[in-house]
Amino acid sequence: MTSENNPNSHIEAYLDYYCSLSHAPGFAVLLKGQWGAGKTWFIKKYYEKLKAHKQKCLYVSLYGMTTFSEIEDAFFQQLHPVRAFKGMAIIEKIFKEAIKSTIKFDIENIKLETQENLPDYLKDADKSILIFDDLERCKIELGSILGYINYFVEHQDLKVVIIANEDELLKESSYKDIKEKLIGKTFGVTLDFEGALENFITVANNSDVRQFLSDNTQLLQKLYEEAESENLRILKQVVLEFDRIFEKLPDKAKNKLEFLKDILNILTVFSLEIKSGRLLPKQILELQEEFAYQREKRIKEIDSYSHQQSSSGTNENSEELTSPQNIVNKYPQLKLYDPFPSKVWWQAFFDKGIIDRQELEQSLSTSKYFQDKNTPDWVRLRHFIDLADDEFSTLLNKLESEYANRQFIDIGEITYVTGLLLNLSNVGLYSKSKEDILRDSKLYIDQLRENDQLKSSPQYVPLTQVIENIYGIYRGLEVQGRELDEFKEFSSYINKISEEARIESLPNEAKILLATMQSDIGKFYKMICPRSLENQDVSGIYSEIPILKHIDPAVFVEKIVSMNFEHQKTIGAGLIERYKLDWVNEKLIEELDWLKSVRDLLLEEADNRKGKLSGYRLEWLVENCLNPAIEKLEAKHSPA
Repeated sequence: MTSENNPNSHIEAYLDYYCSLSHAPGFAVLLKGQWGAGKTWFIKKYYEKLKAHKQKCLYVSLYGMTTFSEIEDAFFQQLHPVRAFKGMAIIEKIFKEAIKSTIKFDIENIKLETQENLPDYLKDADKSILIFDDLERCKIELGSILGYINYFVEHQDLKVVIIANEDELLKESSYKDIKEKLIGKTFGVTLDFEGALENFITVANNSDVRQFLSDNTQLLQKLYEEAESENLRILKQVVLEFDRIFEKLPDKAKNKLEFLKDILNILTVFSLEIKSGRLLPKQILELQEEFAYQREKRIKEIDSYSHQQSSSGTNENSEELTSPQNIVNKYPQLKLYDPFPSKVWWQAFFDKGIIDRQELEQSLSTSKYFQDKNTPDWVRLRHFIDLADDEFSTLLNKLESEYANRQFIDIGEITYVTGLLLNLSNVGLYSKSKEDILRDSKLYIDQLRENDQLKSSPQYVPLTQVIENIYGIYRGLEVQGRELDEFKEFSSYINKISEEARIESLPNEAKILLATMQSDIGKFYKMICPRSLENQDVSGIYSEIPILKHIDPAVFVEKIVSMNFEHQKTIGAGLIERYKLDWVNEKLIEELDWLKSVRDLLLEEADNRKGKLSGYRLEWLVENCLNPAIEKLEAKHSPA
């Protein structure tokens, strides 16, 4: 800790002198610094050093403490750890209450008058060094807590070290006067990045992670300098989160140093910006649009440079930048606008703590880190900026031929390739104009529909959800060119054509759904109810689509009547769940007449079974399930 690389070695040297004094110095030492700057880490390391040298030392964090008894409890547990065991709590409480003193403070003169001395057990603290951390976060009034600390200095002749963010203390008008009487020496703790990181790395579970982080100390330190951050708490969190992500990686990724460095870069930067309050997790999604905006802006600035030079002197850079703008400008080398894994993956990670392992592995399969001869050309072209000229030309020619020959069937793949071609055209790397690409892409979709291939996409169910997704993410990759007007027009065209195809397909899908109701009642329930995080392959795929109206009510009732009561109740519960959300009911209002027909037929069947248990069950189903569902839809249908 006293190495030449330790920026706080002078503080440690002084504390060595202070703590070794044979007499009471009569003043406390203050170590100050911003939150997260490493004050606590520094003093705890020094605390361990004192203990190793058999020096009696007591440490207490004042964070959140509201009474002096809490402080004394912390001291007592260190002086008498055996009494802190379970079973001693009641005896201990009686013991301390019997000897506790009544304390009165004169804040003006910082004097402590007692009817008795401090509790007897604190007499064991004689010749100890007391460390009070997080002073500014103590809930006890500042003058009172400083008076309490002063008692140990002035009346107990103890040596005291105080740790605090002094900027917060200075907000109290009385602090300066109190400080003059209590604190004799003040030091500002300097960020010891290397020392702290070396310590934090030891908490990582995986030995490979510990070695990798040690080898990349300079990388992390450079990011900290770019972020102008001195918060070591965030650094410790980065270590823990990287260790957590590493655990979820497939084995083939754990040995790819370039890949691991990129993950560490993105994790560190987003952690620094988000935890410092400069970026919200949801704003990660805005970085792509911001990058595109800045790129277009730079192109316009170059084109109109001479005009700007002769302008009236208005400086566009004087405009206040938004958080995404600042971040795109601050880390241009990291491509935060197109991170790996995707922005959606990182948003979920920071917003909800989710590590989507499936998407992570899928992203790996299409990333530049794991390409091979089987990697699709469009995936390899996605990283065109890293390619050699000849390789780029070869891949682009192959992709253009595959697109012209309609070799792509998956609607998501077509959308991604279209966006890629539009983007390459926009940056001047593809000779075909954006208008021609748009015209051809629409023709492509028309041909798919004419050949009844639009429905054959592996991601078709449900197509509307796929379309919503592929504009942001496809196979773990973010669609390029999505900010271009031509792509937006293509997207709207897909929506239109897909919706038409969806309407045409609903009668046939309704027959399949009815068959599912007979073969797998649980699956049927999930398909018609609002989606959930589980079973996303089928969950909620018809939750917002009025597919039930395409089922013959008489056939539907016939199937229900033939079921046992448990399955009947499942269908009824599914109908209640289906119509519970008003905003969804706006899309399902077309099913109102269908529901009423089903109800009437069920009541008719129940009447035919009057006096039988099966008839009673059908009446119960109508009363407890069909009627509530109808009421919910009627409420949405009725004029306000």
